[in-house]
Parts: sequence; C-alpha cells; structure tokens
Amino acid sequence: MSTPSQSEGTSLFVNFENDGAVLIARMVGPNIGQRESEIIVQAFKAALETDKDSRHLLVDMSEVTFMNSMGIGMLVDIRSQAASRKMNLVMGGVKSELEQLLKMVRLDKLFTICTNDKQLAKALKKR
Repeated sequence: MSTPSQSEGTSLFVNFENDGAVLIARMVGPNIGQRESEIIVQAFKAALETDKDSRHLLVDMSEVTFMNSMGIGMLVDIRSQAASRKMNLVMGGVKSELEQLLKMVRLDKLFTICTNDKQLAKALKKR
C-alpha cells in the first residue's frame, strides 16, 4: 500500500503507515483501556512528530470492540494532537457497538466516524 517512510512504525497497540497525504493508524486488539491508552497516546505523539506531509489522520478502529473512559479520553487527546497539526482526523472501520458508545458520549460531534468504505472515501476527499 505504501512505501516505507519515516512516519511508519509499530507500537504494541497501534501500527502506523503513510499513504501519501494520509497517515494511517491501525489500532491493534479488541479493547482499549487505561494501559493501552497511555501507550497509544505516546505512539501517536511520536508518529505525528515525524510525519510532516499528511493532511489526514485515519484511525482504523476495525479491530476495536470495546473502549472504556480512558480510551475515550485517548481519542480526544489524539484529536487535539491532529488539530494542532491542522490534520483532518477520520475514524474508519468503526463497529456498530463502538459507534453507539461514541454517539452516547456525543463524540460523533467531534469526530468523522466512518462505518463503511464509501463513508471513508468521502471523508478522506475533504480538504
């Protein structure tokens, strides 16, 4: 999908790759709690510091089925990091259970949440 770049990397709970204007972060594992959140936030910080060209940050949530309050806080932190770089943050592969949780805590107002490929393609064409 992409050629190796400086912003590619692997963490215990998130893998990064760069696909041109999109920095892709694939979450690993079904649960995001306190331990995972802290590690993921640090991994995002490092990846965003090395990535200079991406306009979009795609957070692939296709493996995630559960997230506690620390995970939700992690998403807000990642959004702030992306916003400071003027990046458009898009969440892709969001399963229905997770989408319901995000809507319940009104994060659907902060994030572009995509549950299918058509929504994702449209969200990544913005900007």
